[in-house]
Amino acid sequence: MKKIFSILILFIVLQTSLSAQYFEAGIFAGVSNYQGDLAPNIMEVSGYAPAFGAFGRYNFTGHFAVKGHFYKGLLKGSDHNAQISKGHRTRNLSFQTDLYEIGITAEYNFINYNIATKEHVTTPYVFAGISGVYFNPQAELNGQWYDLQPLGTEGQGLSGYDAPYQQFTIGIPAGLGVKFNINEKINVGLEFGIRYTLTDYLDDVSTKYPDLKILAEEKGDFAAALSYRKLEYDPNLVEDPTGMERGDSSNNDLFFFGGITLSANIGKVKDFRTRNGQPIKKKLPKMEF
Repeated sequence: MKKIFSILILFIVLQTSLSAQYFEAGIFAGVSNYQGDLAPNIMEVSGYAPAFGAFGRYNFTGHFAVKGHFYKGLLKGSDHNAQISKGHRTRNLSFQTDLYEIGITAEYNFINYNIATKEHVTTPYVFAGISGVYFNPQAELNGQWYDLQPLGTEGQGLSGYDAPYQQFTIGIPAGLGVKFNINEKINVGLEFGIRYTLTDYLDDVSTKYPDLKILAEEKGDFAAALSYRKLEYDPNLVEDPTGMERGDSSNNDLFFFGGITLSANIGKVKDFRTRNGQPIKKKLPKMEF
């Protein structure tokens, strides 16, 4: 049974390799952005930051391709940019994080991307897939930056509270783009994709304020100060925030990548045109003696 299964897998791989036409290697440059508790508005202008990466694309046909990618971006948000009507500014919270994503997506070209004709081809396309995402939210206090996850700003790790959240999560990339070939070897494109995540902690904000006295005793005064930051603009404020809403856990965080792609075709680019469902074979020139 194992031999039969191995032979089947080998057959599929060989068939895929034979039907696949060519491979691309490329780079990405653009911007990243985020939506979450510290940026409730979609594509908040203040949240744009540089992003870059690299990718490889395997073209099976003129319509279907698979792309593997590694992208890096910066996500940031602040209550100073939040809606006053929701009272978010009074929290005085902010964050930023370097974000790393490695993923794989399937692409569908609406127009047959057959560049072997040596004609300029342009096609819009859509894509969807899965990715792994690493993040590390930080915040600044008195001129010094602190990693927030180890501090448990919502009580994570303390007795009676949740365990610390993971800094690795799953992303679901989906989006659209447009690409065209400069020539048989070079392609350029524009791409925009949203990433749905399985975490609400890209910004370190999700649930309720912990007991600040216990947090200060366990993690230090600076941990309590980074959890509850209202006193920075109102030192005379007297309240016990324990159990009060700090974030909205009903929705997970999202992030975005958008920018320009540039890729080079590696190997021989074959012709995707067909006649009666079969690839067109180029006729060999007649030899005259």
